[in-house]
Amino acid sequence: MPENAIIIPCFNEAKRLKTEVFINFLSQKEDVCLVFVDDGSKDRTSGILKEIRKEAEARVTIIQLPKNKGKATAIREGILTAASKNVFKSIGYLDADLSTDLNEYYALLLKMQKDSLDYIIGSRIKMLNTKIERSWFRHLAGRMLATLIDSRYRLGVYDTQCGAKCFSANLITEICKEPFKTKWFFDVEILLRIRKNHLSNHGVEQPLLKWKNPGGSKLNILKFPAIIKDLYLLYKNYSKK
Repeated sequence: MPENAIIIPCFNEAKRLKTEVFINFLSQKEDVCLVFVDDGSKDRTSGILKEIRKEAEARVTIIQLPKNKGKATAIREGILTAASKNVFKSIGYLDADLSTDLNEYYALLLKMQKDSLDYIIGSRIKMLNTKIERSWFRHLAGRMLATLIDSRYRLGVYDTQCGAKCFSANLITEICKEPFKTKWFFDVEILLRIRKNHLSNHGVEQPLLKWKNPGGSKLNILKFPAIIKDLYLLYKNYSKK
């Protein structure tokens, strides 16, 4: 019986979903289930997800949201669905474009298990032995936001927004009982909720060996008004340390 669930939110991802990569991963890692959340896609995303499920029906779940709710809601829906099965020891999430690839995520999972951690979060830190490929815009925007957030909350996390995170099922289920207040900063909300509720101190930030943005990102300068609004909601709903 698979003990690990990976939530993968999808919104109009037909051009970026790597069907064969998902299928090959499932054939190699029998301890993992994939939970795809189709967040109101208007393209062929739903059909592609069904093709993936045909190859491993017992280990692929598809959640169909009737309309687009945003990544935060999609991931929360996936987590709660996985938790309701009462079979998983770990539940995490990953971006559908596989900017962090599946094997890189699996390495995080193995480290979490080996070190008896309650959670582990991937981090896009450029070092001599890593291969991190980000556009200058994404890197600059990410560093600015990370600095703003850390100046207020002192989380001590270099990269809160990396889309690869893994948690013990009990921890993330408790954290996700209440809906997130923001769309862009739910990752920060998770970390703040962990700290606020003293649910766990056994977590680490792990540099990824490789990360590559394949293009088609939904983050661009036109999103900045929504991001500023979300920063306000974050500050309004979560007090300083």
